[in-house]
Amino acid sequence: MSQKRIRLLTLISYKFLPAKLGGHLAHLYFHNYISEYADSIVIGHKANERNASEEKIKFSLLKVFKNNILTYSQLYYLPKILNTIKEDKIDFIMCSHPYLGLLGYIASRMGKKPLLTYSHNIEADRFKSLNKWWWKILFYYEKWVMNSSQLVFFVTNEDRIWAIKNYALSDDKCIVSPFGINLIEKPIKDTKYKEALCHRLNIDLHTKLLYFAGSYNYHPNDEAVENILFEIYPRLSKYRNDFKILIIGKGLNEVLVKKINETKGAVIYFGFVENINDILYSADLMLNPMLSGGGIKTKAVEALGNNIKVVSTENGSFGLDVESCQGMLWISKDDNWSHFVENINLALNSETEISGKFYFYYSWKNVTRRIVDELDRVSLI
Repeated sequence: MSQKRIRLLTLISYKFLPAKLGGHLAHLYFHNYISEYADSIVIGHKANERNASEEKIKFSLLKVFKNNILTYSQLYYLPKILNTIKEDKIDFIMCSHPYLGLLGYIASRMGKKPLLTYSHNIEADRFKSLNKWWWKILFYYEKWVMNSSQLVFFVTNEDRIWAIKNYALSDDKCIVSPFGINLIEKPIKDTKYKEALCHRLNIDLHTKLLYFAGSYNYHPNDEAVENILFEIYPRLSKYRNDFKILIIGKGLNEVLVKKINETKGAVIYFGFVENINDILYSADLMLNPMLSGGGIKTKAVEALGNNIKVVSTENGSFGLDVESCQGMLWISKDDNWSHFVENINLALNSETEISGKFYFYYSWKNVTRRIVDELDRVSLI
C-alpha cells in the first residue's frame, strides 16, 4: 500500500442511512472500513440521516441527490460532482451500481480521473429474470458503463465470469470484492442470549433453534418461507421434535402468518428484531431455502461469520466462496427437499466451527484493504 492516501469519491443515488437492510449495511461498512486506508467521500441522497445509524460514520457524506427524475437525468448534478473532484482532490470516481454511470463517465472525462464501477448485481440479468421488457436496454447500458470503467468490482466470482463473457470485459479489470462482515474473528457468544430467548419462548435450553431472516416485500423471501412451511417443516418433523424454526423480518403476508400459527409453535414468526444478536447468539442453524433472486445472500454471510451453520439450496448459495466456508455450508440441489432435510440433521450433529480462512476473505477490513491495493496498482500504471 502506498504512503499517499487515495481519495475516493463514490456516487450512491438512493437513501442508505439509517442502514437496516443488507445492501444498506454493505454501503455503511464498506465506506467506514475503506476510510482506514483511503479518504472516502460519498455523494448520496438528501434523505440520508447521518445520526440515525447505530454505527459511527467515518466517511464524508455530501447529501445531494433528490428523490425525483433529476437524479437520473444526471447532468443536473454534474457541476457539484466536478466541484467536489477539484476541491477535494479526488483520485478515483466510483459508481455504486451502473445507474449513475453516465454522470460518472462525464465527470471522469471532464475531471480527468479514472472511473470505477462497484456492481452489487448484474442488473440487466436480474431484471431479465423478473421478466421486465426493458432488460435489454439496461444490458447495453450496463455493458457500456463497465467497459468505460478502469476497474469493475463484483461481489461474486459468478458475476465476474458472467460479465467477462457477456459484456466482453478484460479479465484484468474485473475484481471480486465480496460483501463483507463486520467481524475479524469468530465471536465469543454470551449464553445469556439463548437463555433469555428460550425463557421467552418457554422452551428447553437444549432446543435446536433454526431461523430464516429476510425482508418480505421481496418475493423470493416469501417463497423461501413457503418452502420452509410446506416442504422443510413437514419432513423435518418426521425425524425430530427438538427444534423451533424462527422466521425473522417484517412484512410477512397474513396467509403465511396464519399457516405459521397452524404449526402450534413449531414455527414462530418473530417479525422485526431490533437486536439481531438475540438471534445470532442463540441460533444453531440458518435455513436458506431460496429458489429465486439474484446476487449473494448477505444473511448467509452474516450467519457464517457468527459461527452458525447454513443449510442452503444451490440458488441460496450463489456467490458464496465455498472454500472459505469449509464444513459450515451444506448445499442441496434446488427443490430436493428430502436432501435438504438430511443436511439439516447432518449439520446439527456436526461439531465443525468456522475457520480463520472465512474472516481473511470476508472481513470488511480485508475486503477494503484489497480494494485499495488494486487502486494503488492502477495509480502506478
